[in-house]
Amino acid sequence: MAWHRQCGFSLLEVLVAFSILALSLGVLMQTFSLSSRNIGISADYAKALTLAESKLAEVGDLTAVTEPAAGEALEGAFSWRLDSTPMATEYAGPSAVLPHRVTVAVEWGPPGQRRNLSLGTIKLEAPQ
Repeated sequence: MAWHRQCGFSLLEVLVAFSILALSLGVLMQTFSLSSRNIGISADYAKALTLAESKLAEVGDLTAVTEPAAGEALEGAFSWRLDSTPMATEYAGPSAVLPHRVTVAVEWGPPGQRRNLSLGTIKLEAPQ
């Protein structure tokens, strides 16, 4: 009687290979989903930064340095608030400029997961 050797994989080997494949695919899918989520968060931060920079640039040109403002941008996805507080200075006189600390705060995101970004600068108010 001749002994024939069978070629192929046993059932146990196939099950172990599928288990390893399933675990590695699960880890890869989780990595890709976290990466895409982080890309979205980075894009929102970039939009918020651009909005805050543009609002700071408007102060003194389109809006007065002394008046606070607030509003929404990009279809209500971002809300912003601009605050201006005068700073103490040792210079006095009719031609002295008055420095103001101007801060823009931008908020966005779903309730319970709100994110915020704040930028500040010093702007000078021309004498009256």
